Amino acid sequence: DVADPADINSLGYLFLPGEATGISMVGPYCAIACDDSTLQILDPSDPADITVVGTFASDAGIYRCYAVGDTVYTNGDKFTIIDASTPSAPSAVGEFTIVAAALGLCVSPPYAYLAEKSYGLNVVDIADPSSPAMFDRYLMMDAYVRGVNIDRYGKIYLATDDGLYIYEHSGDSLRQLGFWASPDYAYDVVIDGIYAFIACGNAGLRVVDVSTPSAMTEVGYYNLGSEITDIFLEFPIAWGVGLWARVNAFDVSMFAPVAESQAKPAEFDIGIYPNPFNSAVKIRVLGLGSWVSAIEIFDISGRKIAEFPVGAYGIRHCIAAGSHDACRMTHDVLWTPGAEIPSGIYLIRIKGETQCAVRKAILLR
Repeated sequence: DVADPADINSLGYLFLPGEATGISMVGPYCAIACDDSTLQILDPSDPADITVVGTFASDAGIYRCYAVGDTVYTNGDKFTIIDASTPSAPSAVGEFTIVAAALGLCVSPPYAYLAEKSYGLNVVDIADPSSPAMFDRYLMMDAYVRGVNIDRYGKIYLATDDGLYIYEHSGDSLRQLGFWASPDYAYDVVIDGIYAFIACGNAGLRVVDVSTPSAMTEVGYYNLGSEITDIFLEFPIAWGVGLWARVNAFDVSMFAPVAESQAKPAEFDIGIYPNPFNSAVKIRVLGLGSWVSAIEIFDISGRKIAEFPVGAYGIRHCIAAGSHDACRMTHDVLWTPGAEIPSGIYLIRIKGETQCAVRKAILLR
């Protein structure tokens, strides 16, 4: 019970067959990655009586899990996509063999980003969940990569033994934007606005201003003298977890999130209408001074449903903006899903020159 961060109490406990190394919520259920090569699906609705609802057994170690809807992605000695829509019978949809044990995992359809220790960052294409494939790998041989996260602009943050790296994933390449040297191993990182909250082992929790990736600055730290390896943020509290089953609650209210419009000017405006829709939806994108390369549509599990390469079809027009003209490219796309596309929530991703944006559309048959 963490309602009062100053008085944290345990409400329940469940012994598992192996060491619990990762956790993610799947609706009302809890997915636990265990180092005995299993993914345990738990029902925590009664904290005093936690029960195992289902188990997925792998032939490889599982260290982390990440849920998107009813789909659970796991990594470790193998990357596996698991259908947990029936919690009592989770089943593998697809898998991908990993070169080295992956310690970190983040999913942003249509890609999954795996932190593979000394082999660096592995980018896996998950557009077809039944056949995930390596898209690209950037080797970082000088430092173990332990954690990975992605911000709202699509920038990739890597927590390594050296510190924090920021990369941009553009096309088929990864470009380094900046580096911050940490005082101890960086195990995990969470991004909120212009701030990165980093679990730095024995150096505690470090807060870094990442608004300018090429010149990142540490703006605060909490050092309790005990190791912190995982971080979770529910503003204004940051939760740090480390060895010896210790949970620390940090007041980070002084690092209020900066609004997206303040952190970086919007590259494009997006309109989706009608929404919800029945048979067709119009997607209008106004790109400010830049090109929109593609509009992609995914289902909630990350499977690509449709793609519109719109870069060459924009209509250019300019509007007065003070003493300068602001030129925009207007892109209109009409998506008419076939009868085989069921009702549900769909993700519309707009790819620009330097930013990506995702919006939701609801199909009601």
